[in-house]
This record gives sequence, C-alpha cells and structure tokens, in this order.
Amino acid sequence: MQELALPLPDQVDEAINYIKSLETNLKGAKEKKESLMGNKKRSRGGYGAKGSIIKLPKIEIHEMGSTLQVIVTCGVDEHFIFCEIMRILHEENVEVISSNSSLTGDSLLHTVHAQVYIHIHTCKPLHMQM
Repeated sequence: MQELALPLPDQVDEAINYIKSLETNLKGAKEKKESLMGNKKRSRGGYGAKGSIIKLPKIEIHEMGSTLQVIVTCGVDEHFIFCEIMRILHEENVEVISSNSSLTGDSLLHTVHAQVYIHIHTCKPLHMQM
C-alpha cells in the first residue's frame, strides 16, 4: 500500500502535538529530578516536608570510670535512635541508672546515665595426675 502524504497544515499540527508531548515529558522528568535531589539533600541534613529543617542526630558518650553518660540530640521524629541506644546498652549488659528526655525547640535531648559492670572470672588451675 502506498501512504498518502498529509497536507501541510496537518503535518504542522502533528509536529506541534509531538513537540507538546516532548515538553510534557521534559517537565515530568525535571520534577522527578528535583524530587530526587530533594531526597539527597534531606539525607545530608537539608530540608524536610513543608520546609522544616531535618537535623542529623548527634551522639556523645562520656566515660567516667565505670559510669557512662550518653547524650543524644535528634529531631522530634527520630524516636528510634533513643530506642536503639537503649537496646545496645541492654545487649552489652550495661545497667541504665537513669534516663531523661526533654524537648528543646525542634530537637529532642536524651540523657542516659548507666553503670558498666566488669565481671572477672577466676579459674582454678587444673592439676593433672598421672
């Protein structure tokens, strides 16, 4: 079959429609790029939803003999960090003496006082008799 050439006005209309579809695709790709770049900024401590600043957590550990003081400063939406610290202390058989949490502006401050117990096992030498 032989294709008939479209009249010039129809060819122009098709070209215009094609260009418009390319512009729409380009706009969508730019929006997706900006969205992904926004996620990258957030992971570095950039801006969150509605322009709120996301703060990276800060953890300080002070050792005073057999006593530990753990200070955690984090954003109000990062409760899991405190839970994770408590889990790790429990796993390491560190006894939590006290814990305090306070809200300061848009940050949470957690302070944990703990006691480390060192268990020394003594073994009696084995005397082998023959």
